[in-house]
Amino acid sequence: MPRIAGAVAAVGFVVVAGYQVLLASGIAFSGAAWGGATLTPTLRLASAVSAVVLGLAALIVLGRVGYWGSRLPAAIFKWGTWVLAVGMTLSALANFASPTAGERFFLGPSALLLAILCFAATRAPRHGVGGR
Repeated sequence: MPRIAGAVAAVGFVVVAGYQVLLASGIAFSGAAWGGATLTPTLRLASAVSAVVLGLAALIVLGRVGYWGSRLPAAIFKWGTWVLAVGMTLSALANFASPTAGERFFLGPSALLLAILCFAATRAPRHGVGGR
């Protein structure tokens, strides 16, 4: 079950990263992000950075459940997945407290689901299937 949770979390991170890429390029509706603010160059840059971080999050959780990274230290994936679980919980709380409906009803539940999936991925046996 942890492997499935990790794979689903990785897909979720990639989807949210894609949304951030759209925000960074000025294509996506910003009413569901950044408190509904107009996308200034600074916020577009922040979205680009967020997309990179979310892509790395996908790699970390996939490494935790053993889909890749067997030559890297297991601690990166073990602690990285815990950081993601806590970080996504905090993100969910921030989104639920947002004044914008998009953040409260889409990004908040999405972040909470990602937090739960990351927590489930932490249950994977030592660095995925092969262990280290």
